Amino acid sequence: MAYKYDDNPIRKALIVPMAAMAETSGPSSRCRLLAERFMKAGIRTAVCMAKDVNYRETEGVPHFFLDVPMPFGLPRPIASRTFPAAQKLGIVSKKTVTSFDQVLQFTGNLDYRYLKKSVASIRAAIREFRPDFLYSEFNLSAMIAAKAEHIPLYATVSYPTQHEFAHQASLAKGLNRLLCELQLPLVASALQLFDWPEQKFCPSIRELEPIDKPGVTYCGSLKTVIPRNAKRDKIVVYMGNGTVSASKMLKTICGAFQDSPFGVFVSSSYLKEGTVGNIHIAWRWDFQELLEESVLFINHGGQNSIVDGLLHGVPQIVVPGKVFERRYNAASIADNQCGITLPYQDFRADQLRTAVLPVINSSKIADNAAALGRKLSAGGGVQAIIDRIGEQSRRNE
Repeated sequence: MAYKYDDNPIRKALIVPMAAMAETSGPSSRCRLLAERFMKAGIRTAVCMAKDVNYRETEGVPHFFLDVPMPFGLPRPIASRTFPAAQKLGIVSKKTVTSFDQVLQFTGNLDYRYLKKSVASIRAAIREFRPDFLYSEFNLSAMIAAKAEHIPLYATVSYPTQHEFAHQASLAKGLNRLLCELQLPLVASALQLFDWPEQKFCPSIRELEPIDKPGVTYCGSLKTVIPRNAKRDKIVVYMGNGTVSASKMLKTICGAFQDSPFGVFVSSSYLKEGTVGNIHIAWRWDFQELLEESVLFINHGGQNSIVDGLLHGVPQIVVPGKVFERRYNAASIADNQCGITLPYQDFRADQLRTAVLPVINSSKIADNAAALGRKLSAGGGVQAIIDRIGEQSRRNE
């Protein structure tokens, strides 16, 4: 059942998303959705959120300071100059990523100095705001702070970010140093922290992410999509931050689709905004609007992107590159026959043109995508999270 405010034992929530200098919109966008829905449910909500490249203010929600981690823990003056250039030149794209703790290391979230500083900031926010619980959006420092302050902890999880899926134990050295200082349990890998929350929420469905662990609630998509009978004549492209550099992505898209009958909408914070013929480039688009009008979604395999495409019943071509999580998500889309995977080596204009028509002309692919989208919509979303936390809070009273 959906809790009303008077019935709900939870009154205040603090949400902390993962921070990064790189473009990684999943945690920050889910943070905003959670904050908005928590507030509508009568739960006073604040965020402790770094003002990084993914930051967007949520109106009416108090904000507590959190530092932006520097890639590999580099000094800020060096990282702030070199990382954007490395990203634009495609240097970052050459790295193979085999586990989520490598992502945390790369973004600076496993650097001992950053961990110590960010945990202190989150603990300060907890003491000032005094929330009934803390919700972590893939933020390790938040999990540590909640345990150190002895408040209930909840978190978003995913199948490929589990310790059992893949991990690199050697990367936990700085983390374990801090855990030892705080007299908290040491871990075999950073990803074991995702087993700490009282309840864990997977914003997906079992068909896509079959997690077999206690305390995991599938809540489907956090977004609410109202289908409309729109003309589908667009292609949406979002490649995020990964193996295919922004410059190569744009060159390939232009070579494949320039002067095609489709309007092509490319989203990237690393490209100059503008329009060339039927190719439109912006830092951000309204994906809710565009995907309802699209015949194809070309993306990098991030969880948010995969789910967004399915919610709108759009066939997908996924180019996951060398990143383990995106490779898993791409395989999941292919296995469920909702689209295809295109190896990054084949991400060329001629190969992309060849791949497109069989995908967009397949009624089976479109029907499968729409069917999974309906399952994602039926998962309960943020209300399922609120209900489950409310139930857990009643047990803890």
